[in-house]
Amino acid sequence: MSTRSDEQHETNAPQREGGGSAKRKRSRPWGLLALAFALGLLMWSCIPKGYLISSSVDELSTGDAVIALRIGHAESVSGLEAPIHDSWVVLLDAQGNLEGALRRDDSVARLVWLDSGISYGSWEQEYLTTEDGTRVVDRDHSRIAEYGRYLLPDGRIVVVSSWSDKGLLIDTIEPDGSMTTVETEGTRGDMGQCGGRIVSIVDTKQLPRAKASEAFEAYAAQSGGDGDQPEVLSVVVQLTDLDGGTPQILGVAPENNVLGSGQKMFACEGDVITVPGIQVADPDSAKRAKVSEPEGTLVLQRWDLSTGQRTVIPVLDEQGNPIELGRDPNIDRYVGIQVGREYRFISADGHAFAVDLDSGQGRHLFSYREPGNYPPVLFQVTKTGVYALDDDLQGRRVNLIYLPWDGGERRKVLTTTKLEGYIKTWSPLSGHVRKIESFTLRPGWDGGAQ
Repeated sequence: MSTRSDEQHETNAPQREGGGSAKRKRSRPWGLLALAFALGLLMWSCIPKGYLISSSVDELSTGDAVIALRIGHAESVSGLEAPIHDSWVVLLDAQGNLEGALRRDDSVARLVWLDSGISYGSWEQEYLTTEDGTRVVDRDHSRIAEYGRYLLPDGRIVVVSSWSDKGLLIDTIEPDGSMTTVETEGTRGDMGQCGGRIVSIVDTKQLPRAKASEAFEAYAAQSGGDGDQPEVLSVVVQLTDLDGGTPQILGVAPENNVLGSGQKMFACEGDVITVPGIQVADPDSAKRAKVSEPEGTLVLQRWDLSTGQRTVIPVLDEQGNPIELGRDPNIDRYVGIQVGREYRFISADGHAFAVDLDSGQGRHLFSYREPGNYPPVLFQVTKTGVYALDDDLQGRRVNLIYLPWDGGERRKVLTTTKLEGYIKTWSPLSGHVRKIESFTLRPGWDGGAQ
């Protein structure tokens, strides 16, 4: 592992003296500007920048690390400088010390720590970091965004990403590192895993014409051709084990006024998936206005993939009242986990819920927000609670906090100041700042929180 330290420069501004009162008046603005610039340079040079560890791909291994983070590209604080288009994967041990850091010149996607190692990827490559080092697999197709990363029961890793405004790439990575890629069209929507299948919920307006026609034929067969046929259908399609890039249709139902929430996971039991959603009075207006947190009530969509049918279950609180959603609280882009007969999840804005999968009874568990915190807190869920990662955007202190589902005492598991040099870069004009965009914990490590 090699290290490098940022050089520190001291700038001494020369003193300027004028010969007379008129000259001093004319030169004062320029003198003040020069003095301010010199002081800025001096302050910049005196700021401790610490040491940046930069590991090569061959050197990066899990070692004693318990947490891995992806730190995104750097934006100019003032907007006067161009962004820096590199990113970092950083590993920390249980005391918050750096175990290694990999710098990439392109975007690095979501991190998932599996039993086999840390799985992540970039536009052109896939990585698996283990105790023996980092394996790199070149991609056949470049991609522009990643939507989901899943481990199948047989050990394969499936990565769902986009290659255009309309299409998806489905990468299947075998345990030996070989990878196959299939392209699809028009199947982007809420998605998740059910056993060995990765499925997506879309509507027929998003599907290619031939696949949309197939969906309407399936609905006609399901309904017996009775009554008026709906103009738009909700469709569950399977994204894994595609036949020539064509998704298999697993379920169809008339489009309703239940909106998804951008999730990439849901409850699964056998052939039944259960998906939290928002029932709104006017979904078309919400879609046209691109409202990310529409007002409505919490419901469950239950799809039986063995029959292809859907039911919608209102979620009621302990007093029998609907659970109202909007800007606060909301379920936007939640992460969740099934615990017994409950599905527990927390939104990207920190609103946590639990819903009984049989009765539909629900509870708003808690809301977690740090005052003035930006960027948003990141969350990872376990059966006992939630791990929240927050930083002050300057990188001076990054905290990992444990939040029990049952509302018990919140505990700080890890804190570190070792990431400042990766998050904040200094310059005479303003510098750049990066956001922590993804994190993952070593399986089985709880930091003493549980």
